[in-house]
Amino acid sequence: MELRNLKSFLRITELGSFAKAAEDLGYATSTITAQIHQLEEEIRTPLFERIGKKNVLTAAGRALIPYAEQMLQLSQQIEYLGDPVQQTLHGTLRIGIVESILHSLLLDVLGDYRARFPHVSVSITTAVSADLFAMLKRGEIDLAFTMGHTLQRSDCVLACSHPEETVFAASPQHPLAQEKTLTLAQVLDHEILSIGDNTFLQQEVYKMAAECGREVKTHIQTESSLTLLELAKRNAGITFLPEYVVRSAVRDGTLCVLPVTDFRLPFRIAVFYHKNKWVTPQMQGLIELAEEHFDAASAKGK
Repeated sequence: MELRNLKSFLRITELGSFAKAAEDLGYATSTITAQIHQLEEEIRTPLFERIGKKNVLTAAGRALIPYAEQMLQLSQQIEYLGDPVQQTLHGTLRIGIVESILHSLLLDVLGDYRARFPHVSVSITTAVSADLFAMLKRGEIDLAFTMGHTLQRSDCVLACSHPEETVFAASPQHPLAQEKTLTLAQVLDHEILSIGDNTFLQQEVYKMAAECGREVKTHIQTESSLTLLELAKRNAGITFLPEYVVRSAVRDGTLCVLPVTDFRLPFRIAVFYHKNKWVTPQMQGLIELAEEHFDAASAKGK
């Protein structure tokens, strides 16, 4: 079985097109087509089926993805046996991550990762945690940075995690900003800048609102934590976000954390990979850097 055929197969699954994969790999489309036909002859089953104008993976094609990834990764590591220096690593690391984690925590980690692995390309996809787990299952990403309560999954392995808290935040000019203590009911009597549908935080806060007999009066809703942060700074309403998102704004005085005495929503940032995924050096490098970052944050009490 030719490794280049497997590489072409994976690029087709990632890019969704024979033509795009051919352009990306520097082949003619006819060459890519011939490679897939050769693979199908070796496996003795079709890998793609034509539906309308799209080539869609068959069940066998979906099943082949993790095996193809492992074969290419093992081949790469064999090449590096004589030169174990980390900087020689190449390839692509595909990360799926919740948007707030990317902008508030992972940027420094990615900077360090680039310094240690300058030849590794990093592909980043943002999504809510539920979608990230689905992407791991489909083999579309290598690592998922999620947020929530669940640390045990039958289909995934937990690489590392870190505890965090959720806070209500508002501009210092907001009427509630001067209060010494507040209840959740008092906060929910005001307009809320809400994180997007199907996010962990939205579901949990809406549940807590129902328990105290209130509804969340959503003024503006978006999945972008950075947009919510800027809107709150402009006194457009109250928002609920991970503490690490608002930390810098609180320090510079453009936001304040509301003292809601009957509200506490802890969660964990967690890094997962699929149980069938072979942990490559590229993956292990980012896991180790994430652990270092989490350990440093814990040491500072953050």
